[in-house]
This record gives sequence, structure tokens and C-alpha cells, in this order.
Amino acid sequence: MRILVATPFMSGHYDAGLFWVKAMTNHGHSVYLWDYRLQPVMPKVVADLTIVFKGESINPERLSHPRFCYFPDWFSRFPGIESQLIQYDKVFTPVCPTPSWAEWLPSGWDPDVHRDLQLHRIKDAFYIGTANSPYKKDMVKGIYPYYIFGNGWDDEEIWGKTCGDRVTHIINPPVYLHDFVQVANQAGILIDIHQEKTIGLNRKCFEMAACGPTIYDAVPGIEDIFGDLAPEITFGSAEAAKIKIRLLLEDDQKRAEIWAREREAIRNFTYEKCLDKMLRFL
Repeated sequence: MRILVATPFMSGHYDAGLFWVKAMTNHGHSVYLWDYRLQPVMPKVVADLTIVFKGESINPERLSHPRFCYFPDWFSRFPGIESQLIQYDKVFTPVCPTPSWAEWLPSGWDPDVHRDLQLHRIKDAFYIGTANSPYKKDMVKGIYPYYIFGNGWDDEEIWGKTCGDRVTHIINPPVYLHDFVQVANQAGILIDIHQEKTIGLNRKCFEMAACGPTIYDAVPGIEDIFGDLAPEITFGSAEAAKIKIRLLLEDDQKRAEIWAREREAIRNFTYEKCLDKMLRFL
């Protein structure tokens, strides 16, 4: 199949489009790339299917049918986006609860990239992510993991000059792709915190679980992925997160068992398997 893929492949830092393209080519499809942020004019190609990833600035009417969209972001951040998205033949999203006009499809991870590197793990918690919402800032500040990687955390308005007996030198630059995997493989426990507590899963949920034992804030969709494991790995407050971190770091066997169950739970959410689910709607 010839697929036109519209995604910030070159203009977006660590765009997930590269994983989707890899999944498509692994399945034997021909891919035409359109970075809609760099190329305002859609390439003139004949495709059997167009898949737009996010595509906030794309007018779907310009695209031939069939046309799909994978929209990974919170809909309310983009006023008027619903009237745009319903023009696609099918919309997929990790947002949960999911609108009636979309299909819930959380993703994703790539087992060639997100994997156990067999590195020495530090007996402490790691947070990897950007300080891009009040909810996330408050949660991370409350947990105060010893290792933080990401933009925006060196702001004294978040921490003050010190926090308890630790100072802000624990904050490190952001890490992406293979650097992300390298760092995540050194964590005793990884912490996944979403931008908001009501919008469903981010893709770090899967990337982290593939790289190390992970705990998550209790957002919609977590139970659908992890089932009866969810109560053991989710938290609703910073205090609850600190208790889980302490207990898991003290019990190597329990931590290993939980990580094994996490990896089993995400097995069907690789990019390739999610692509299979998308193409079934053709």
C-alpha cells in the first residue's frame, strides 16, 4: 500500500512519526513523507491512504479519501479542532474518555528501541519530562525525585532555592530517543506524570514500561492497559507516589515482578500492532 504520512518528521523534536513510518515500512508499505510544518504545500503523490499525525494546521478537505488522523493531544487545547477532525474518515486518539467520533488507540513503543539494556540501575526514582502544566509541576514538586530530566525544572518559582535536604542540582537537561532509553535504563523506578489528570495516556507510559519499572499517576485508561496490576503501580497524590517508590526500591523481587507484568501488559501496544488496528478500519 502507498501511504502519505503527514507528520512533523523533520521539524518536530523526537516526533513519533519516525516510529509510525518504521512500522509501515516493516509491513511492506511504501511511504511518502509530508512534514506539514515545513512544507505548506502538500506533495503531489498518488496514495492509497493518507494518515495525518496531529495535523492541527491541515484542512482535511484537501486530502483524498481514505484519510485517517491520529490526534495524540488534548482536544480542548485546540479550539475548534473537533469540527476539523470529524472530516476524517477515522480519528484515533489516546485521549480517554474518548469522543464518540473517535477510536481509542493508545500507543506506543518500539521493541527495537525501547528495551532493557542491562545497565546498572540506581536505587532511586527518575522523572523524565517537561514542566509544562501546573498539575505536573505540583506533582513532581511533591514527589521530588532525586533525578529529573527535562525543560523548565530549573525555575526557582517551582522549588525555591532548596527543597528539604536536596538542592536543585539534581535537575538535568531533557533526553530524547536513544538518550531517553539510556537514562530510563538506569532508573530504579521511573515516574510517569501526565500533563493533566483527566486526559488519558501519553506515549511515555509505554516507553518507560519497556525500559524499567514504572509508576503512573492514575489517569483514565491506565486500568484498561494494566488491568489488576493498576492499583499497585498508580498513585493519586505525591504522598502516595512516595510511598510506592520507597516500598518498591526496598524490595528488589517485587520490583522485578511488577516490571515483568508491565512489559506483558504493553505487549500489544507497539507501533506496529497499533498500525494493524488502524488499518483494519479501511
